[in-house]
Amino acid sequence: MKRILFSLAALLFGLAAQAKIELSPLFTDNMVFQQNCSAPVWGKATPGAKVTVTPSWNGRAYSCTAGTDGRWSVNIDTPAGSYEKYTVTISDGKPVVLQNVLVGEVWLCSGQSNMEMPVESWRAVRVNKDDILKAADYPYLRLLYVTKTTGMSPRDNFSAEHDGWTESLPKTVRAFSAVAYYYGRALQEELKVPVGVINTCWGGTIIEAWMSAGALSSYPEMASKIAHVAELAETEMDRENTFKKEMARFVAQAKADDKGYANGRAPWAARSFDDSSWGIIRLPEKVQTIWPSTNGVFWFRKEVEIPSAWAGKELTLSLGPVDDYDETYFNGKLVGSGEVWNMAREYVIPSRLVKAGKAVLCIRVTDDHGDGGLYGAPDQLYLEGPDGNQVSLAGEWKVKKSLDFGSRKASTAREPNLPSVLYNAMIRPLVPFAIKGAIWYQGESNAGRSYRYRDLMSAMVLDWRSAWGYDFPFYITQLAGFNAVSPVPGEFGWAELREAQSIAASALDAADVACIIDLGEAEDIHPIRKKEVGDRLALLALSRDYGRSVLASGPRFESYVLGHGSVRVKFSSVGAGLRAVPSGSFAEARYGSDAMGFDIVRRAEAGELVGFQIAGPDKVWHWADAEIDGDEVIVSSPDVPHPVAVRYGWAENPVCNLFNAEGLPAYPFRTDDWPGVTTDKL
Repeated sequence: MKRILFSLAALLFGLAAQAKIELSPLFTDNMVFQQNCSAPVWGKATPGAKVTVTPSWNGRAYSCTAGTDGRWSVNIDTPAGSYEKYTVTISDGKPVVLQNVLVGEVWLCSGQSNMEMPVESWRAVRVNKDDILKAADYPYLRLLYVTKTTGMSPRDNFSAEHDGWTESLPKTVRAFSAVAYYYGRALQEELKVPVGVINTCWGGTIIEAWMSAGALSSYPEMASKIAHVAELAETEMDRENTFKKEMARFVAQAKADDKGYANGRAPWAARSFDDSSWGIIRLPEKVQTIWPSTNGVFWFRKEVEIPSAWAGKELTLSLGPVDDYDETYFNGKLVGSGEVWNMAREYVIPSRLVKAGKAVLCIRVTDDHGDGGLYGAPDQLYLEGPDGNQVSLAGEWKVKKSLDFGSRKASTAREPNLPSVLYNAMIRPLVPFAIKGAIWYQGESNAGRSYRYRDLMSAMVLDWRSAWGYDFPFYITQLAGFNAVSPVPGEFGWAELREAQSIAASALDAADVACIIDLGEAEDIHPIRKKEVGDRLALLALSRDYGRSVLASGPRFESYVLGHGSVRVKFSSVGAGLRAVPSGSFAEARYGSDAMGFDIVRRAEAGELVGFQIAGPDKVWHWADAEIDGDEVIVSSPDVPHPVAVRYGWAENPVCNLFNAEGLPAYPFRTDDWPGVTTDKL
């Protein structure tokens, strides 16, 4: 017996002695360290163990001792960035060697869905396809994608897609933030050093979710919400289990109530099913074009001709992204399903199901929140044979709503729109990893409380900087245009949100705003032109942080002088001069087809300078005539003989076309400080 006990003790001791060092996903193969700094490295080991970190760039051993809880941390000196590939050895007696490590510039990229929007997703694939194929041409651009999760209290660790850092490759770029990818790529191309971008974002989220409870404690309206979060402080496993159970019940109930299902089968997917009474939709398209503000279950059917040469062969079915979940059938047989709302679907149709002649495709889509359906790019919808030929599936499909969710909600166990829960789980675990700075694209979910956003935005930046311990650069993406064009001047929450973003940046050191007012789309809150967004944010960093002599922004309001019947507005950042630039072929997407009949849109397309409003003492706004004079614009209206204030680009989706000669748009602004529609909204 003593021998057995001794052997067991020896075994346990041996296992403890061989326990592998635990590292955050921040420290993996392919990672990037911030150059020229004292970079923290941390993890967990056996309590009391001596831990040594040895980077190959200097061969120096940096040592520390793990605490009683096993935690250890040490700072290592990093060299200037280069294309040299290094190793970093971390050892408590049993080494872990990180391979393919680079040293360069590291940027944190965060926000809501427009930051989350992947390089290959929704309609963006049609403009980003070549960049995806060329992703491997940027081996010194590295990506880290933080997995979405919530935390009721501050976390020390997090999960990452692909288990950590990856190289830039087609398979890793596809699902990565387009803004973050193009931002990093622009910096890497210009700086000629490695660049690492950390993507931590969540669509549809409010800024308060990204702030710590401490930073929010000064806002009285947050007190009860912070207390509620504290009451929900269960483990991540408990929340995940609750989420799975609630979602399973939700999905099961949806199937039970779905007219398209019967006895566990899907008769609406059968090849022989009569869909003659169904409606018509042209895919790709969101279902809300037919059923506005509706969530539920929707069925799509399409008949397709299978060439005789394809009979008995495997086929590839591409649907593009589906929002939110799908079950896809071929001649009544389930061939694939997906539960990730922003990922493109591609399914294999088994050879045994493929016969020449008519076949029926049927897709059941469950949309539990927001807009939904199949609304990628037309060229993502196709059936491909073994010979590489494709049959396009874009165009008319039959459609039927089988279930309206109404007030029915899916699980809220992982609800992200609670104060501090994303900071706790997706920002705090990244601290104090050495970064150069951060970029941010968020605000859509706070547009109803734009005035309060002035304080929240600057408070969040200060909150993050306090956590890291230094004032890193922070660049904000100003909201693009969205929604129908207003034919008359007015008051708009989105205009006030853009102003709030600018005010917040101006109150901070090392902060600025990138204007993308020209990139928006009337009918999609997710404009596809994300490369321009990344490039414009990169211009700010290149100018302010890297000493490049580049014009970093479009024209900015500087001052104004009231005249007799006119206002003279002076701009900075005019570059080679001010220009009135028509929108060209993108006009309909930017303004919407209905707006093309508006006088202000026709004037803009004709090259006339538009977007200015003018008001007198009565505070009634009128569209203004505007004339460029050097680095100034003279604004007037026959309806306003005694002007006192001017606005530009002041709408949700403003028709405005002032640029500098370098092609960068002027920032929306106003000279008045009259109360807006969100002044009293908390």
